[in-house]
Amino acid sequence: MATTDPPLRSVIGLLDHITATSLDEDYAQASERAAAGGRRPERRPGTGSLAILALFGILVVTAAVQTARTADQSANSHDDLVAQINERKAALAHQRDQIGSLHRAIDDMRASYAEASAQGRAVQNKLTRLGLAAGASPARGPGIKVTVDDAAHATAKQQVLDKDLQKLVNGLWEAGAEAVAINDQRITNLTAIRGAGESITVNYASLKRPYVVSAIGNPDRLGARFLDTAGGQTWVALHLSFGLRFDITPEESMKLPAAPHLALHYAVPRRPAQANTKETLR
Repeated sequence: MATTDPPLRSVIGLLDHITATSLDEDYAQASERAAAGGRRPERRPGTGSLAILALFGILVVTAAVQTARTADQSANSHDDLVAQINERKAALAHQRDQIGSLHRAIDDMRASYAEASAQGRAVQNKLTRLGLAAGASPARGPGIKVTVDDAAHATAKQQVLDKDLQKLVNGLWEAGAEAVAINDQRITNLTAIRGAGESITVNYASLKRPYVVSAIGNPDRLGARFLDTAGGQTWVALHLSFGLRFDITPEESMKLPAAPHLALHYAVPRRPAQANTKETLR
């Protein structure tokens, strides 16, 4: 049996009926009494309803005031923190500038004192030679640059390892290099060349490919002597067998920086020789 929707007039009539009969019973009774007495019914809110409305209004106002105060306090706290950070940054920069100025003043005083006498000049020359050998002072001069890198589309066997750089540096020292650096990281007796995950670290600094090894020395002899060492022969084999990049170029002038964080761990003063004498007690 097919069903049809009710006509629109019946639906409107039902809505009118619901609207008309949706009043509560108390209001209906009040309407009947008012009709019997000839008065229009009035619906007034009770005391309880007024109290609830008043309480709700108070809560809304209180919440708004607290929210405004909290927002102001948060903004003030944020501004205070930003101001403190900026002040401390400025103080730190000022202290760093003072440290740099003091270091420069000490170096100037040391140089002035060393140049004041022949003994001072001799000491200064010795300190310069020791500083270059230990990596505590920058080095400048001619030499060679050895650039090495992974092979194109390198597999695990075609990548530069930390031990490969160690052999390269040892070969340069053996060939007569006076100072060596990898990617501007000075190599000293305390330098560690290590693999750290997917990168190689020198002086605890991660290096980026390609690896440029700078060595100060006679550029006409240093490269040939390096190829005769075990480290040089190892890199020739890596280049020919696995396709690793291996380029040597002479340089007329290079400047290698001093080693960072260089510290003297042990120092024992030399004691003066004592005469072998015996005291006679009387």
